[in-house]
Amino acid sequence: MEEDVCYSTVTFNKHEVPQSKESVLYAEVTRKTTSSQTTSESPEKEVVVPISPFYRQATVCLVLLCFLLLSALTAICIFNYINMSHYNTVLVQFTKERATNQELLADKAVLNNILNFISKQSTFQVRKYCQYTGNGVQCKPCLQNWIQNGSNCYYFHLGDDNTWKTWNDSEIFCQSFGAHLATIDNVEEQEFINEHIRYYFDKYHGYWIGLHEKSENPKTWVWTSGAKLEGGFWIDSPSHSNQDCVLSMVNSLTLKSWHAERCLMLNRWICKITVLTWPNFLQAHKP
Repeated sequence: MEEDVCYSTVTFNKHEVPQSKESVLYAEVTRKTTSSQTTSESPEKEVVVPISPFYRQATVCLVLLCFLLLSALTAICIFNYINMSHYNTVLVQFTKERATNQELLADKAVLNNILNFISKQSTFQVRKYCQYTGNGVQCKPCLQNWIQNGSNCYYFHLGDDNTWKTWNDSEIFCQSFGAHLATIDNVEEQEFINEHIRYYFDKYHGYWIGLHEKSENPKTWVWTSGAKLEGGFWIDSPSHSNQDCVLSMVNSLTLKSWHAERCLMLNRWICKITVLTWPNFLQAHKP
């Protein structure tokens, strides 16, 4: 009978199956990931801040301002470069013109000295100073046949006996060139003179210099320039006799070269004049 049906209860025993470590890790990761995804799916919304039109305009204005400043700076640099180039050109030109002006002023002073020198001469032998060459007119500091030593020029007369002169005539000859019989101021000058004179005729003849005895009380030795003698290079101490003029003798001893003699005796002579400085464009340049 239907009521007599017996139901038996079936019980299943659950056996646990061991899992590997990888399976466990995978399960854990899967579980955590699922959890995070669940969390991120929470109902939170992103906040979007709208940009104001004012800030956009300000940004554009700043960019334009930077561009204008850069353009202005570039223009200033170019303008400054052009001005500096022009300034340097003007400065170079000014320096050249100033140097030229100084040369002209120096030449003017030299010309004034020459004119002053010429004005004191009865005759000025310009051809003895200046010569025409292929480069134009060139002038030397000394007359032809005169020898320069420092700031002075010397003429040593080396002619024959028919051209010898007294002391006074020798001075007149020197004056015709604007010079005088030589004054000797120091040992170096006396050495220079000894190098350019040579022995002639006999031991009593020499070369007239500009020293003579002036008739005063007491008598004094003076130069043609009017300066009184200080020191001297005497061979023997001069005596106050009729030997009133002085010769420079040919002597190996520089400090003993002077000898007093009669002024009317005929001898060779030495003239001396200051070097004549010419403007640069007239100076004779050595090759």
